[in-house]
Amino acid sequence: GRLYQVVYTAEGAPVIGLSFAALRDCVSWIKHGSDDVPSPANGIEFAYAYGRSQTGRFLRTFVHNDFNRDEEGREALDGLIANVAGGMRGEFNQRFGQNSKDRNNMMHQLFPFTSVEQTDLETEEVGSLHKKLDKRGSPLKVMYTNTSAEYHRADASLIHTDTEGRTDIEQGSNTRVYHFAGTEHGLGVWPPTDEGFIVTGTERSQNMRSVIDYSPLLRACLLNLDAWVTQGIGAPHSKHPRIKEGTLVSPSELSRVFSQIRGANYPKRHAIPRRRGFLPEDGTEHPEILPPEVGEAYGGLVPAVNSDGNETAGIIAPEIAVPLATHTGWTLRHPDIGGESQLLMFAGGTIPFCSTEHERREVGDHRPSIEERYSDRRDYLDKVRVEAEELVEQHYLLKRDIDISLELASRMWDYFVSGKTQE
Repeated sequence: GRLYQVVYTAEGAPVIGLSFAALRDCVSWIKHGSDDVPSPANGIEFAYAYGRSQTGRFLRTFVHNDFNRDEEGREALDGLIANVAGGMRGEFNQRFGQNSKDRNNMMHQLFPFTSVEQTDLETEEVGSLHKKLDKRGSPLKVMYTNTSAEYHRADASLIHTDTEGRTDIEQGSNTRVYHFAGTEHGLGVWPPTDEGFIVTGTERSQNMRSVIDYSPLLRACLLNLDAWVTQGIGAPHSKHPRIKEGTLVSPSELSRVFSQIRGANYPKRHAIPRRRGFLPEDGTEHPEILPPEVGEAYGGLVPAVNSDGNETAGIIAPEIAVPLATHTGWTLRHPDIGGESQLLMFAGGTIPFCSTEHERREVGDHRPSIEERYSDRRDYLDKVRVEAEELVEQHYLLKRDIDISLELASRMWDYFVSGKTQE
C-alpha cells in the first residue's frame, strides 16, 4: 500500500508527443482520404472519439492543445466523450512522460479544469481547457462523464466548480458534464466479490465491490452526442451535484452518515489534490523542477448522500434509485493487501441492506430492510421500471435499455434476497 518516489537523471527520452497529430491525421484521412491513399470508408461524414480513463485524459489533453484542426483547416473529430478522466490531463507531451501515471498529485498541468475561463484564486492564473477551441469558434461537441470514484479522488468536481470548491461553474454551449451516481471507475464487478478484475489478491477491498453497470447510461450519451452533431438536437443538460443545491460537499460531511452504517468503513483520510510547481518552460509543457514544489490544496468535493448512503444528484441508475444496497464510489484496501486505511484506487463499494426486519434489528442496521421497502420482487421491479422510464423521458437512458435495467435489477434481487447468482 505504499508508493515510492525515485528521482534520478536519465537520458534517451523517446518521442511521445506525436499521438495527438496521429489521431487527428488518421481521422481526417478516414473522413476525406488523401492525394495518395483514398479513404478506407467512403461516405464518412462525422467522427467521434471515446476515451476511458487514460484515453479519456488523453482526449482532455487533445482538447486543451486543440489538435482537432487538420492540415487543411477542417475539423477532424465532430464530438467526443471523455469518460472517467475526472479533472486530469496527462503526460502525453513531456520528456520521459508516463502516459499511465494518473494520480492526482502527479500531473503538472492540471489547471485549468473547466471548459470555460476560470481564475485560480491562489495563483491568479487565468485559463480554460477549451480556450483554443473557443478562440477559433470550433463546433466540436464534448461530453465529460464521471463516476463517484473520480469525485472521491477529489478532482472530478473541479471540472464544474472554481478552484477553491466554493462556487459552481456552468459549462460552455458545446460542453456537457454528467455524473453517474454511486458507481466506480469500471463497469462494476459481477458476481459480487471483494476482488477486482486484476490478479487475484492484489486489489481486494474491505467492502463488496460495486456491482453497478453504468454502460446503459453511456449508450444514451453516445446517441445524444450523435443527434447533437448531426441534427443539431441539443444534448440533455449537464447533470451533476452542485454546491448551490447542497448536493456537492466536503468529503468529511459524509462521515456522519457512514459512521452509522455497520461495516461501511468510511475513509478517515481523503485525497487532496494540490498545486504542484513544475515550472514548465515557456511555450512548452516540459517540467523544470522535479520533484515539484508543493503548493496549496484545491477544493475537491464529493456528492452528498441520503440516510441510506446513496448519492442524491447526477444521473441515478434505476438500480440505485430503487435500492437494495448502499452504492459508493469508494472502498478501502483490505488488510490482506496492506494500506488498509487507504482508498483502493478506482474502486467502489456495495453494502447490502438486510433482507428482513428481523435480521436488521439483530445486527442494528438503521437502514430499512428490503422486506420493509418492497412487498415482493414484482413490486421492486415495478418501481425500477418507473425510474427507468423517467430517465428515458429525460433522455439519459434509451428506451430499449429499460429491459436491460430490469435485468440488472433482477439479478441483484436474486442475489441479495434469494441468494442466487446470475452470471
